[in-house]
This record gives sequence, C-alpha cells and structure tokens, in this order.
Amino acid sequence: MFDRNPAAIGPGREGLFDLIRSAPATLKWEHGVILAEDDYVIVHSRYSGNGRPSAWVVIDIVRMESGILAEHWDVIQNEATEADSKSGKPMFGNSFPAPTAK
Repeated sequence: MFDRNPAAIGPGREGLFDLIRSAPATLKWEHGVILAEDDYVIVHSRYSGNGRPSAWVVIDIVRMESGILAEHWDVIQNEATEADSKSGKPMFGNSFPAPTAK
C-alpha cells in the first residue's frame, strides 16, 4: 500500500496496523457518503473521541488493485461547532455534535 499522508500513517500494511493499534479506545467512526467508481472509493466520515478538542471530519480516497488497497489519500479537518459555522450548517450529517465538556 502506498499512503499519500506520511505525516499520519507509516508505510505499507504495517503503517496502517500501527495507526489502528495506537487509536484510543474511545475512538468512534461514523461514515457518511461512500462513493465508488472503477478502482476508487471515497468515504466521508467523522472521527470523534479521538482525544482532541474537536472531532475530525475526513475524506478518505483509496485506490483498489485486485481487491487490495493499493493507494490512500486523505483530507482531515477539525469539525466546526455550531457557533463557528458561518453557514449555520454542520460539516457532517444533519446536526452539530454535542458540545464537549471543558
């Protein structure tokens, strides 16, 4: 596997496994839209409980080759709160996440 996000994921299969092993037990993943065309799959998702002040809204793009993940790219953004949303619309799903205790 070739990863286009070397800051977050080490090379190859082991890099992906290391990332998953290092994730906090509180991590929650929610998928939104999933699109596929030819050998490419795009997933829009939210990662909450990641130990950070806000959830991440992520776009993952993967290229498959003979049924195996061959390449990966991603875009990661901190999720805006309702107070920070200039449009008044959430970045993911139909509602804003519940405020976190500080």
